[in-house]
Amino acid sequence: MSPHRKLCISSKRHPTQIQDIFLGLALSLSPQPTDRKPDGSDPGRELEYSAVLHDGTGVVESETFHTRYYSHGKEGDDLAEENKRIGREVLGLIRSIQTDKGMNVRMVAVADPVPQEFKGHQGVQFFSTLWLHVDVIPILVTPSTSIFTKLPAPSTSASATAAISAGVKHLHPATHSATTADVDPVDHSVQVDCDGQVKLCSIVQYKESTSEALWDRFTALADHLVKNNISISFFSATPQGGGVALMRHAMIRLWRMVGLNVKWYVPEGHPTVFDITKRKFHNVLQGVAPQDMDLTDEDKKWFELWTEQNYESFWSNGAIDASIIVIDDPQLTALIPIIKKKRPDAKIIFRSHIQIQSDLTNDPQTMQHRTWNYLFDFIKDVDLFLAHPVKFFVPKNVHETLPVLYMAPSTDPLDGLNKPYGRASVRYFRQYFNQLSLQQCGVHIDWDRGYVCQIARFDPSKGIDDLVAAYLQFRKKLENSAKPPVDGGPQLIIMGHGSVDDPDGSWIYEKLHDTLGTKEYALVRDDVAVVRAPPSDSILGCILQGAWVATQLSTREGFEVKVTEAVNKRVPIIASDAGGIPLQVKHGKNGWIVPTGDRSAVANLLYDIWEGKVSVHRDLSGANRDLDGKTDPNSIAQAWVGDFDKEAQKVHADEGATSEDFWTVGNSTRWMLLFDRLLGLSPEDNVSQPPNANGKETTLGNEEEFGKVKITEKQVGLLKSMEIGKKLNDKGIDGVNVWEMLMGNDMIKGEGELI
Repeated sequence: MSPHRKLCISSKRHPTQIQDIFLGLALSLSPQPTDRKPDGSDPGRELEYSAVLHDGTGVVESETFHTRYYSHGKEGDDLAEENKRIGREVLGLIRSIQTDKGMNVRMVAVADPVPQEFKGHQGVQFFSTLWLHVDVIPILVTPSTSIFTKLPAPSTSASATAAISAGVKHLHPATHSATTADVDPVDHSVQVDCDGQVKLCSIVQYKESTSEALWDRFTALADHLVKNNISISFFSATPQGGGVALMRHAMIRLWRMVGLNVKWYVPEGHPTVFDITKRKFHNVLQGVAPQDMDLTDEDKKWFELWTEQNYESFWSNGAIDASIIVIDDPQLTALIPIIKKKRPDAKIIFRSHIQIQSDLTNDPQTMQHRTWNYLFDFIKDVDLFLAHPVKFFVPKNVHETLPVLYMAPSTDPLDGLNKPYGRASVRYFRQYFNQLSLQQCGVHIDWDRGYVCQIARFDPSKGIDDLVAAYLQFRKKLENSAKPPVDGGPQLIIMGHGSVDDPDGSWIYEKLHDTLGTKEYALVRDDVAVVRAPPSDSILGCILQGAWVATQLSTREGFEVKVTEAVNKRVPIIASDAGGIPLQVKHGKNGWIVPTGDRSAVANLLYDIWEGKVSVHRDLSGANRDLDGKTDPNSIAQAWVGDFDKEAQKVHADEGATSEDFWTVGNSTRWMLLFDRLLGLSPEDNVSQPPNANGKETTLGNEEEFGKVKITEKQVGLLKSMEIGKKLNDKGIDGVNVWEMLMGNDMIKGEGELI
């Protein structure tokens, strides 16, 4: 008998805060009986499953359950329905733990092996339902006891305990709503989703969120690259923190579902070098650095030595042995000549994600010119220069030397930033946010008052000073109005993550608190919550979902896809006209664009929204929702998460939505188009993968079984329409948006624009 308290016993404790708890789960299915019941019906098989609750220090409660599993003679939809029935029983158990015990289940660790009958059935989406509908991190764990193949199998209770004990080690130490972004100690490759153990979603949800026209292109290009045995290596500065890392996690998650051979590498950081790359590369090129930030010979020496030592320590044994190599931003540009020397046949893409002030880089009298020319001496040997869809971001010497294409960044519809959050999650993350806010700045958010929200890193280019000044003006207008709100009106939340390669973050964060502490800001000092969030996308996504109004007032910007995330949540947004931001906002339909730095315009808009003089209206009919008249983002989200059978929401569900160009499937497909075109692969090649070490043809082993069949005639036609087989010229391409190259006549009017 288990020494632990049973799950079915209700707790008499009355905590003032929601307790985090972690669940281990293990299943065992008896063999199929050979005999039928006298009436010929299926007697079913015994399914045993154990659930154990772990509080982070050890198991506190456990229970073993028994039910019947009826699978005899069933296949296809019938078997899927039986599996779904079992899944709902387990999901119901998790819901009861959260409601009856007042606990918040943050992780479910399932012990592998899972009975074969529960694997691979279309429509059975247990793991993704946990993540998307119940807001639980699902992880599949092989217990350490699995090595004992010659001993009796451990009980389901023991396996569940081993699974969750291993699973909680992957949780980030600063938060229970995210896992760590670990790197392999040998080659510093990023272990996306704990090296595939975390199962946030499946290929099914990505397909549901995507239009047929884009999905057909995605599958055709994925099959084509896999069949040609193409490998890709990405190199960027950090595994976590910032938009580049978020994109890489999402794309690699999706690409691995379709069998693409892709890896992502990051360097071992050094504070001296990261200070150089942020203050003297990034800030200088964006035009937000002071005038004394010229690179010294010593800076160049440290930067190049750091790159060489990372290569020698981690990447000299296979990391650059890829068909295509992508370098993200200036931090690893010194790796380019090493690649050209060691792998002259590899194709190299340089991807710029920042707002390069080309007027300054083109002027020989500026430090921007000197800094850019130093970096360009590395970059000039790549095969393609890829920038955000803003022509101003590309210096003159790039146009003169390299092929240039334009491509927007993306965000992921199924990650913690963008998935919908139901009432239970909203309550949890609001409590969590107030804990952080009280600890950091002493401000408590009264959620009934509403709040303005900006989610962004604490960076000198994010317009945070403009935001707090505009908010102060807005609050003064409310105070001087005919009917000032008794509670003072909406509060302000400014929240963002840090990044290990960003030394500016702490300085901006503290400077903002200093500003709010002055006499000028006495009116709003206790209503502005400035929070440096732990590395959890979920708290950012949930708080943004409930905002009265979102803002993004960057003064310098590459693209800032947080704008698209607010639009996706149907939160009205006020955004500056910096960089690629205007490409995401349909003025008056899903938000408003204001001139960069115009604080009064922001304050006046906030006041007009408060007075009901302006608003945004989005069509809900395409979403097929019955909301009883409720159209606020939290109500829309609750309606979706409460129905486990709901398909993933389309990223382009109505005219007010942003383009599919700005989402993971669109971005991944654009990248694959570039890989295919750079390599000049023939669209009609049906090349099988080479035999593996066992002499058998390699198969992909994913839900849709990509690559196991030859490319169809329809796919060949689609590949030809994207000019697959026509190699990108060395210098013959300039000024084209990759989205237009990809979608052709299927591109929606107004998309694929350049600024």
